[in-house]
Amino acid sequence: MQFGGSPAPPTTAYGRDDGNNHNTNAPTMAHDVPPMHTTAWRDFCHAPGAGHYSSPPLALQSVPSTPIGSGMPVRPNGRHKCLIIGINYTGSRAQLRGCINDAKNMQGLLRRNGYPDDGSHMLLLTDERNRGREYQPNKEMITKAFAWLMKDVRKGDVLFFHFSGHGGQQRDTTGMEVDGYNETLIPVDYDRKGQISDDVLWGSLVYRLPEGARITALMDMCHSGTGLDLPYDYNVDTRSWTEDINPAHSAGDVVLFSGCEDAQTSADVAGAGRQAGGAMTQAFMGAYNTCNNDAATYHEFLTAVKKELRKKKFSQRPQLTSSQRFDAKSRVFALGYASGGCGGGGGSIPSVIEPNHNPKIGRMKRQNIRRQRHGLGGGGGNNFFGMMAGAAGAALFADALF
Repeated sequence: MQFGGSPAPPTTAYGRDDGNNHNTNAPTMAHDVPPMHTTAWRDFCHAPGAGHYSSPPLALQSVPSTPIGSGMPVRPNGRHKCLIIGINYTGSRAQLRGCINDAKNMQGLLRRNGYPDDGSHMLLLTDERNRGREYQPNKEMITKAFAWLMKDVRKGDVLFFHFSGHGGQQRDTTGMEVDGYNETLIPVDYDRKGQISDDVLWGSLVYRLPEGARITALMDMCHSGTGLDLPYDYNVDTRSWTEDINPAHSAGDVVLFSGCEDAQTSADVAGAGRQAGGAMTQAFMGAYNTCNNDAATYHEFLTAVKKELRKKKFSQRPQLTSSQRFDAKSRVFALGYASGGCGGGGGSIPSVIEPNHNPKIGRMKRQNIRRQRHGLGGGGGNNFFGMMAGAAGAALFADALF
Protein backbone atom coordinates (compact mmCIF):
# COMPACT_ATOMS: atom_id res chain seq x y z
CA MET A 1 0.00 0.00 0.00
CA GLN A 2 1.29 3.40 -0.93
CA PHE A 3 0.78 6.18 1.64
CA GLY A 4 -1.76 8.72 0.46
CA GLY A 5 -2.82 6.58 -2.49
CA SER A 6 -0.58 8.56 -4.83
CA PRO A 7 1.47 6.95 -7.61
CA ALA A 8 5.21 6.54 -7.05
CA PRO A 9 7.13 9.61 -8.28
CA PRO A 10 10.04 9.36 -10.72
CA THR A 11 13.62 8.86 -9.67
CA THR A 12 15.07 11.60 -7.47
CA ALA A 13 18.20 12.09 -5.44
CA TYR A 14 16.21 10.92 -2.42
CA GLY A 15 15.78 7.39 -3.68
CA ARG A 16 12.18 7.10 -4.95
CA ASP A 17 12.10 5.50 -8.40
CA ASP A 18 9.64 4.09 -10.91
CA GLY A 19 8.44 1.44 -8.46
CA ASN A 20 11.17 -1.12 -9.03
CA ASN A 21 13.44 0.30 -6.30
CA HIS A 22 16.47 0.31 -8.60
CA ASN A 23 17.76 3.87 -8.39
CA THR A 24 21.41 3.71 -9.35
CA ASN A 25 21.84 7.46 -8.88
CA ALA A 26 20.85 7.44 -5.22
CA PRO A 27 23.37 7.23 -2.41
CA THR A 28 24.01 3.80 -0.96
CA MET A 29 25.41 2.69 2.36
CA ALA A 30 29.18 2.95 2.47
CA HIS A 31 31.00 -0.37 1.98
CA ASP A 32 33.63 0.50 4.57
CA VAL A 33 31.66 0.85 7.77
CA PRO A 34 33.62 2.74 10.46
CA PRO A 35 34.16 1.01 13.82
CA MET A 36 30.99 0.64 15.85
CA HIS A 37 30.46 2.76 18.95
CA THR A 38 32.37 1.45 21.96
CA THR A 39 31.42 3.84 24.79
CA ALA A 40 29.11 1.87 27.10
CA TRP A 41 26.52 3.89 29.00
CA ARG A 42 27.41 2.33 32.35
CA ASP A 43 31.01 3.51 31.99
CA PHE A 44 30.13 6.91 30.55
CA CYS A 45 27.55 7.97 33.14
CA HIS A 46 29.96 7.38 36.04
CA ALA A 47 32.93 9.15 34.43
CA PRO A 48 33.98 12.46 36.05
CA GLY A 49 32.49 15.45 34.23
CA ALA A 50 30.21 13.33 32.05
CA GLY A 51 27.23 15.24 30.79
CA HIS A 52 28.45 18.74 31.67
CA TYR A 53 26.43 21.13 29.53
CA SER A 54 27.94 24.25 28.01
CA SER A 55 25.88 26.61 25.89
CA PRO A 56 26.78 27.00 22.20
CA PRO A 57 28.55 30.24 21.23
CA LEU A 58 26.24 33.21 20.79
CA ALA A 59 27.81 34.53 17.59
CA LEU A 60 26.80 33.20 14.19
CA GLN A 61 29.49 31.14 12.47
CA SER A 62 30.03 30.69 8.73
CA VAL A 63 30.28 27.04 7.68
CA PRO A 64 30.48 25.12 4.38
CA SER A 65 27.03 24.60 2.89
CA THR A 66 25.32 23.21 -0.19
CA PRO A 67 22.53 25.14 -1.96
CA ILE A 68 19.15 23.42 -1.71
CA GLY A 69 18.54 21.20 -4.72
CA SER A 70 22.18 20.83 -5.69
CA GLY A 71 24.56 18.02 -4.87
CA MET A 72 23.76 14.55 -3.57
CA PRO A 73 22.55 13.57 -0.10
CA VAL A 74 25.10 12.02 2.26
CA ARG A 75 25.41 8.24 2.40
CA PRO A 76 24.77 6.61 5.79
CA ASN A 77 27.76 4.64 7.05
CA GLY A 78 25.80 1.87 8.78
CA ARG A 79 26.24 3.05 12.38
CA HIS A 80 23.16 3.54 14.57
CA LYS A 81 22.68 4.96 18.04
CA CYS A 82 19.53 5.82 19.98
CA LEU A 83 18.23 7.30 23.21
CA ILE A 84 14.72 6.34 24.40
CA ILE A 85 13.06 7.92 27.46
CA GLY A 86 9.70 7.01 28.99
CA ILE A 87 8.48 8.54 32.26
CA ASN A 88 5.25 7.59 34.06
CA TYR A 89 6.02 9.79 37.13
CA THR A 90 4.80 6.90 39.27
CA GLY A 91 3.43 7.90 42.67
CA SER A 92 3.26 11.61 41.86
CA ARG A 93 0.30 13.90 41.17
CA ALA A 94 1.52 14.01 37.59
CA GLN A 95 1.36 10.22 37.11
CA LEU A 96 0.82 8.88 33.60
CA ARG A 97 0.16 5.33 32.46
CA GLY A 98 1.58 4.69 29.02
CA CYS A 99 4.99 6.34 28.68
CA ILE A 100 7.06 3.31 29.64
CA ASN A 101 5.01 1.23 27.21
CA ASP A 102 5.78 3.80 24.51
CA ALA A 103 9.50 3.60 25.24
CA LYS A 104 9.59 -0.19 25.13
CA ASN A 105 7.51 -0.34 21.96
CA MET A 106 9.86 2.15 20.31
CA GLN A 107 12.83 0.11 21.49
CA GLY A 108 11.42 -2.92 19.69
CA LEU A 109 10.78 -0.96 16.51
CA LEU A 110 14.33 0.38 16.46
CA ARG A 111 15.77 -3.09 17.02
CA ARG A 112 13.91 -4.25 13.93
CA ASN A 113 15.42 -1.37 11.97
CA GLY A 114 19.09 -2.06 12.57
CA TYR A 115 19.79 -0.43 15.95
CA PRO A 116 22.02 -2.74 18.03
CA ASP A 117 20.59 -3.57 21.43
CA ASP A 118 23.67 -3.08 23.56
CA GLY A 119 24.95 -0.50 26.01
CA SER A 120 27.07 1.30 23.43
CA HIS A 121 24.31 1.87 20.88
CA MET A 122 20.92 1.81 22.63
CA LEU A 123 19.95 3.50 25.90
CA LEU A 124 16.54 3.16 27.57
CA LEU A 125 15.72 5.40 30.55
CA THR A 126 12.48 4.65 32.45
CA ASP A 127 11.27 5.33 35.97
CA GLU A 128 10.67 1.67 36.80
CA ARG A 129 11.60 0.97 40.39
CA ASN A 130 13.47 -2.25 39.58
CA ARG A 131 16.04 -0.47 37.38
CA GLY A 132 19.33 0.91 38.60
CA ARG A 133 19.97 4.57 39.33
CA GLU A 134 21.85 5.07 36.05
CA TYR A 135 18.68 4.16 34.12
CA GLN A 136 16.37 6.56 35.96
CA PRO A 137 15.19 9.53 33.83
CA ASN A 138 16.11 12.25 36.30
CA LYS A 139 17.58 15.53 35.11
CA GLU A 140 21.17 14.45 35.75
CA MET A 141 20.88 11.19 33.83
CA ILE A 142 18.95 12.72 30.94
CA THR A 143 21.60 15.44 30.56
CA LYS A 144 24.33 12.80 30.63
CA ALA A 145 22.39 10.69 28.15
CA PHE A 146 22.35 13.58 25.67
CA ALA A 147 26.14 13.77 25.90
CA TRP A 148 26.45 9.97 25.52
CA LEU A 149 24.26 10.00 22.42
CA MET A 150 26.44 12.65 20.76
CA LYS A 151 29.79 11.15 21.77
CA ASP A 152 31.96 10.14 18.81
CA VAL A 153 29.20 10.89 16.28
CA ARG A 154 30.59 11.35 12.80
CA LYS A 155 29.43 11.95 9.25
CA GLY A 156 27.15 9.17 8.04
CA ASP A 157 25.85 8.20 11.49
CA VAL A 158 22.10 7.68 11.96
CA LEU A 159 20.61 8.47 15.40
CA PHE A 160 17.16 8.37 16.97
CA PHE A 161 15.76 10.19 20.02
CA HIS A 162 12.39 9.40 21.59
CA PHE A 163 10.77 11.03 24.60
CA SER A 164 7.39 10.10 26.06
CA GLY A 165 6.29 11.97 29.16
CA HIS A 166 5.24 15.41 30.36
CA GLY A 167 6.10 18.61 28.57
CA GLY A 168 5.70 22.15 29.85
CA GLN A 169 6.37 25.79 29.09
CA GLN A 170 8.43 28.50 30.76
CA ARG A 171 8.44 32.19 29.96
CA ASP A 172 11.18 33.22 27.54
CA THR A 173 13.23 36.16 28.81
CA THR A 174 15.40 36.58 25.70
CA GLY A 175 12.79 37.86 23.23
CA MET A 176 13.52 34.96 20.86
CA GLU A 177 10.36 32.83 21.11
CA VAL A 178 7.38 33.80 18.94
CA ASP A 179 4.85 32.67 21.55
CA GLY A 180 6.86 34.09 24.46
CA TYR A 181 7.59 30.65 25.93
CA ASN A 182 10.33 28.06 25.96
CA GLU A 183 9.02 24.53 25.63
CA THR A 184 10.34 22.11 28.26
CA LEU A 185 10.88 18.42 28.86
CA ILE A 186 9.90 17.30 32.37
CA PRO A 187 12.33 14.88 34.10
CA VAL A 188 11.11 12.61 36.88
CA ASP A 189 12.70 14.83 39.57
CA TYR A 190 11.24 18.08 38.20
CA ASP A 191 10.02 19.10 41.65
CA ARG A 192 13.62 19.26 42.95
CA LYS A 193 15.79 19.83 39.89
CA GLY A 194 13.54 21.71 37.49
CA GLN A 195 12.88 21.21 33.79
CA ILE A 196 14.98 20.93 30.63
CA SER A 197 14.28 23.73 28.16
CA ASP A 198 14.24 23.54 24.38
CA ASP A 199 17.30 25.82 24.42
CA VAL A 200 19.25 23.09 26.24
CA LEU A 201 17.84 20.39 23.94
CA TRP A 202 18.97 22.37 20.90
CA GLY A 203 22.40 23.03 22.38
CA SER A 204 22.86 19.42 23.50
CA LEU A 205 21.60 17.55 20.44
CA VAL A 206 20.96 19.75 17.41
CA TYR A 207 23.85 22.19 17.44
CA ARG A 208 26.41 19.48 18.25
CA LEU A 209 25.38 17.15 15.44
CA PRO A 210 28.02 17.27 12.70
CA GLU A 211 27.20 17.94 9.08
CA GLY A 212 26.29 14.72 7.29
CA ALA A 213 24.88 12.96 10.38
CA ARG A 214 21.15 12.50 11.04
CA ILE A 215 18.88 12.52 14.09
CA THR A 216 15.24 11.54 13.78
CA ALA A 217 13.30 12.51 16.91
CA LEU A 218 9.83 11.73 18.22
CA MET A 219 8.58 13.79 21.16
CA ASP A 220 5.26 12.67 22.60
CA MET A 221 4.42 15.31 25.20
CA CYS A 222 2.45 18.52 25.66
CA HIS A 223 3.72 21.65 23.91
CA SER A 224 6.17 19.62 21.82
CA GLY A 225 5.69 21.44 18.51
CA THR A 226 9.06 23.23 18.58
CA GLY A 227 10.56 21.00 21.25
CA LEU A 228 14.01 20.99 19.63
CA ASP A 229 13.94 24.62 18.45
CA LEU A 230 14.33 23.58 14.81
CA PRO A 231 14.00 26.50 12.38
CA TYR A 232 11.77 25.01 9.66
CA ASP A 233 8.13 23.95 10.11
CA TYR A 234 6.43 21.84 7.41
CA ASN A 235 2.86 22.57 6.33
CA VAL A 236 1.10 19.50 4.91
CA ASP A 237 -1.59 21.56 3.20
CA THR A 238 0.73 23.93 1.34
CA ARG A 239 3.54 21.34 1.11
CA SER A 240 6.07 23.97 2.02
CA TRP A 241 8.43 24.98 4.84
CA THR A 242 8.13 28.10 6.97
CA GLU A 243 11.20 29.53 8.68
CA ASP A 244 11.03 30.69 12.29
CA ILE A 245 11.21 34.46 12.84
CA ASN A 246 14.30 33.99 15.03
CA PRO A 247 15.80 30.78 13.65
CA ALA A 248 18.37 28.54 15.30
CA HIS A 249 20.45 27.08 12.48
CA SER A 250 22.82 24.11 12.63
CA ALA A 251 24.81 21.92 10.25
CA GLY A 252 23.41 18.43 10.89
CA ASP A 253 20.25 16.79 9.60
CA VAL A 254 17.65 16.79 12.41
CA VAL A 255 13.97 15.99 11.86
CA LEU A 256 11.41 16.10 14.68
CA PHE A 257 7.96 14.54 14.72
CA SER A 258 6.14 16.15 17.64
CA GLY A 259 2.82 15.15 19.14
CA CYS A 260 1.10 18.52 18.99
CA GLU A 261 1.51 22.24 18.47
CA ASP A 262 3.24 24.36 21.10
CA ALA A 263 -0.07 25.53 22.55
CA GLN A 264 -1.68 22.07 22.64
CA THR A 265 -1.71 19.15 25.04
CA SER A 266 -1.08 15.55 24.04
CA ALA A 267 -3.17 12.61 25.20
CA ASP A 268 -2.30 9.59 27.35
CA VAL A 269 -4.48 6.77 26.01
CA ALA A 270 -5.84 3.69 27.77
CA GLY A 271 -9.01 1.64 28.01
CA ALA A 272 -11.18 -0.59 25.84
CA GLY A 273 -8.67 -3.39 26.09
CA ARG A 274 -5.87 -1.33 24.58
CA GLN A 275 -2.40 -0.94 26.01
CA ALA A 276 -1.86 2.43 27.65
CA GLY A 277 0.34 4.75 25.64
CA GLY A 278 0.80 8.18 24.15
CA ALA A 279 -1.51 9.07 21.29
CA MET A 280 1.37 10.33 19.15
CA THR A 281 3.62 7.32 19.70
CA GLN A 282 0.76 4.97 18.90
CA ALA A 283 -0.12 6.97 15.78
CA PHE A 284 3.53 7.05 14.70
CA MET A 285 3.89 3.28 15.04
CA GLY A 286 0.50 2.66 13.45
CA ALA A 287 1.44 4.76 10.43
CA TYR A 288 4.79 3.00 10.20
CA ASN A 289 3.20 -0.44 10.27
CA THR A 290 0.69 0.40 7.54
CA CYS A 291 3.53 0.95 5.10
CA ASN A 292 3.46 -2.74 4.14
CA ASN A 293 7.06 -2.72 2.92
CA ASP A 294 6.50 0.19 0.54
CA ALA A 295 8.40 3.45 0.85
CA ALA A 296 6.65 6.56 2.11
CA THR A 297 7.92 10.08 1.73
CA TYR A 298 8.07 12.41 4.73
CA HIS A 299 4.94 14.15 3.44
CA GLU A 300 3.07 10.86 3.11
CA PHE A 301 4.24 9.60 6.48
CA LEU A 302 3.19 12.76 8.33
CA THR A 303 -0.16 12.59 6.53
CA ALA A 304 -0.55 8.99 7.69
CA VAL A 305 0.25 9.95 11.30
CA LYS A 306 -2.40 12.68 11.18
CA LYS A 307 -4.88 10.15 9.76
CA GLU A 308 -4.16 7.75 12.62
CA LEU A 309 -4.87 10.47 15.18
CA ARG A 310 -8.08 11.56 13.43
CA LYS A 311 -9.24 7.95 13.24
CA LYS A 312 -9.09 7.79 17.04
CA LYS A 313 -10.74 11.21 17.33
CA PHE A 314 -7.79 13.12 18.80
CA SER A 315 -7.71 16.84 18.14
CA GLN A 316 -3.95 17.31 18.62
CA ARG A 317 -2.09 18.22 15.44
CA PRO A 318 1.29 16.54 14.93
CA GLN A 319 4.14 18.69 13.64
CA LEU A 320 7.16 18.10 11.42
CA THR A 321 10.09 20.45 11.97
CA SER A 322 13.60 20.24 10.59
CA SER A 323 17.08 21.73 10.78
CA GLN A 324 17.30 21.65 6.97
CA ARG A 325 14.86 22.42 4.19
CA PHE A 326 14.27 19.42 1.93
CA ASP A 327 11.69 18.13 -0.54
CA ALA A 328 9.30 16.31 1.79
CA LYS A 329 7.29 15.08 -1.22
CA SER A 330 10.17 13.00 -2.60
CA ARG A 331 12.52 12.24 0.30
CA VAL A 332 11.77 8.77 1.65
CA PHE A 333 11.24 8.46 5.39
CA ALA A 334 13.46 5.98 7.25
CA LEU A 335 14.32 5.07 10.82
CA GLY A 336 17.60 3.37 9.95
CA TYR A 337 20.03 3.36 7.04
CA ALA A 338 17.58 1.62 4.68
CA SER A 339 14.10 2.74 3.67
CA GLY A 340 11.11 0.96 2.27
CA GLY A 341 10.55 -1.70 4.92
CA CYS A 342 8.32 0.18 7.32
CA GLY A 343 6.19 -2.79 8.26
CA GLY A 344 8.91 -5.27 9.08
CA GLY A 345 12.22 -3.52 9.55
CA GLY A 346 14.53 -3.27 6.60
CA GLY A 347 13.98 -2.26 3.02
CA SER A 348 15.71 -2.01 -0.31
CA ILE A 349 15.82 1.76 -0.86
CA PRO A 350 18.95 3.35 0.61
CA SER A 351 18.29 5.93 3.28
CA VAL A 352 19.78 9.39 2.89
CA ILE A 353 21.12 12.18 5.07
CA GLU A 354 20.45 15.77 4.07
CA PRO A 355 23.62 17.83 3.59
CA ASN A 356 23.93 21.22 5.28
CA HIS A 357 22.10 24.05 3.49
CA ASN A 358 22.69 26.69 6.18
CA PRO A 359 25.66 28.97 5.38
CA LYS A 360 25.65 30.29 8.96
CA ILE A 361 24.90 28.36 12.13
CA GLY A 362 23.82 29.66 15.51
CA ARG A 363 20.86 31.64 16.80
CA MET A 364 19.72 34.56 14.66
CA LYS A 365 17.64 37.32 16.25
CA ARG A 366 15.66 39.21 13.63
CA GLN A 367 12.96 40.51 15.93
CA ASN A 368 12.65 41.05 19.67
CA ILE A 369 9.46 39.35 20.83
CA ARG A 370 7.75 41.09 23.73
CA ARG A 371 6.75 38.80 26.56
CA GLN A 372 3.06 38.02 26.77
CA ARG A 373 1.28 39.38 29.81
CA HIS A 374 -1.20 36.54 29.87
CA GLY A 375 -0.92 33.04 28.49
CA LEU A 376 -0.84 29.41 29.33
CA GLY A 377 1.56 30.05 32.17
CA GLY A 378 -1.32 31.43 34.22
CA GLY A 379 0.79 34.05 36.01
CA GLY A 380 3.20 31.52 37.48
CA GLY A 381 5.47 31.56 34.48
CA ASN A 382 5.26 27.82 34.04
CA ASN A 383 2.45 26.06 32.24
CA PHE A 384 3.20 22.60 33.63
CA PHE A 385 2.92 23.60 37.26
CA GLY A 386 0.09 26.04 36.54
CA MET A 387 -2.04 23.28 35.08
CA MET A 388 -1.12 20.98 37.97
CA ALA A 389 -2.43 23.53 40.44
CA GLY A 390 -5.65 23.95 38.50
CA ALA A 391 -6.39 20.27 37.94
CA ALA A 392 -9.39 18.86 39.71
CA GLY A 393 -7.47 15.75 40.73
CA ALA A 394 -4.65 13.42 39.87
CA ALA A 395 -6.79 11.22 37.59
CA LEU A 396 -8.08 14.19 35.61
CA PHE A 397 -4.54 15.58 35.34
CA ALA A 398 -3.17 12.26 34.12
CA ASP A 399 -5.78 12.15 31.38
CA ALA A 400 -5.31 15.77 30.30
CA LEU A 401 -1.56 16.19 30.26
CA PHE A 402 1.05 14.12 28.50
